[in-house]
Amino acid sequence: MDEELLAAARRAHEQLIEADHAAEIAKAGFHRAVRRLHLSGASLRWGRRGPLPPDLTCSFCGRPQRKTRRLVAGPGIYICEKCVETAEAVIGSGQAAETALGPLQSVPATMTQQRCSFCGKRRHQVTGLAASPGNPAGKLAGDAAICAECLILCREIHSEQLT
Repeated sequence: MDEELLAAARRAHEQLIEADHAAEIAKAGFHRAVRRLHLSGASLRWGRRGPLPPDLTCSFCGRPQRKTRRLVAGPGIYICEKCVETAEAVIGSGQAAETALGPLQSVPATMTQQRCSFCGKRRHQVTGLAASPGNPAGKLAGDAAICAECLILCREIHSEQLT
């Protein structure tokens, strides 16, 4: 066996291990940066969509940003901490809840085409979905809706803001 080739293979293996380690560190840094973007009110989707409207309101209850701790932003949609709690309760119980803009209802599993306004997943792709039918806030072309997975993320974002 050629000792020079063996040494080169060992060096290459060490470089691979170091590169994997550096990639993991970069990945963690990327995830922290994305999380900070979310905490600052950035969209849950990539891409700049222009300036935010000056007077943001929750798309589910209509509360203005100045009357809530912080709104979590999606693509043209916003949710306050109270509506995160309300939507979780609606999905958990299946019972509709009233907001200032109207009812927040659990979307039945049979309505497979209904989408989450935050992540875009359809009803059959998520464990639960709460929607404000008719979208009186006028933020979207359809209903304002949020899935159980996005609610978890919103809850985490709201709890991190308080610490």
